[in-house]
Amino acid sequence: MATVRRQRALAAFGATGLALTLALAGCGADSAENASTSSAGEAPAAAPAVPQDAGGAQDSSGGGTTGKGDGTGAAPGSGGGAPVINRDVIYTGSVTVRVTDVDAQAEAAIRLTEVAGGFVGADARSTDVNYANTPYEKATITLRIPRDAFYDVLGKISALGEQESRKIDAQDVTEEVVDLDSRIASQRAQVESARKLLAQAKSLNDLVSLENELARRQAELASLEAKRDRLKDLAALSTLTVELVQDTAPPPPAEEPDDRGFLVGLRNGWDSFLTFGAVVLTVVGVLLPWAIGVGVPVLALVLLWRRLRRRRPVVAVNAAPAAPPASAP
Repeated sequence: MATVRRQRALAAFGATGLALTLALAGCGADSAENASTSSAGEAPAAAPAVPQDAGGAQDSSGGGTTGKGDGTGAAPGSGGGAPVINRDVIYTGSVTVRVTDVDAQAEAAIRLTEVAGGFVGADARSTDVNYANTPYEKATITLRIPRDAFYDVLGKISALGEQESRKIDAQDVTEEVVDLDSRIASQRAQVESARKLLAQAKSLNDLVSLENELARRQAELASLEAKRDRLKDLAALSTLTVELVQDTAPPPPAEEPDDRGFLVGLRNGWDSFLTFGAVVLTVVGVLLPWAIGVGVPVLALVLLWRRLRRRRPVVAVNAAPAAPPASAP
């Protein structure tokens, strides 16, 4: 009994020590993360003090850009000793261009993107009908373009035809990337701490508990790295949606025919004669069934009545007696 109690006491003491060790490791990692986050938050806050070029000004809150800019994502400084911060900016844009040959200009836009080091994310082409029931072709292409070549490729694609609309948005994700970097560093430290404790585990309970804790921290680390990599990818490769619409010119107006002259009158008279004949034949065709269905029985009745009238005997009418002569006075 004493041996069993001693083993239970040692197991409880070991579990308590393990819990305290994990708590101290987590507190240390959180302190390092807070310190890294504080230092990371101070760096972007100093960015507005760095003067920016008017031509490359951009909206860091996600609004549309008004200038062309250099597309590098870095705030250019005017002073040689001022710190230069590489900004992570996500550019997204859309442009609609009216062209004469949709397929040819779509291939040209794709070549421009590939030459710049980008690739095609999506390509959809179809045929539609406009308000005048005139068919036209259109293509919608999603291009991923390197950030440095974004405005150059956009300008060349707009020059393929007549630009109808254009929209560009810029979102500065520098602070998010810095925060994710600090959280990733802290999470990696926690993973390493859990691995060291797992290597020192003595009992089965400690081994299972530490394995679960290590798996949870590794999953959080993978999630943070995926978010950071996604933002880095969007900042490195800008997204441009190009819509190419075929330019369909309206049909030329029809020439009004000349309705004067002898031949024109003769043709109109002949057309009217044919029209009148067609109307007469139509009326005859409509009345013929009625004439057969109603006229034949009526005609038969009339003939029968006349025959019966001829066979009727003639009654002789006697002359009235002559009046006696009047007596003489």
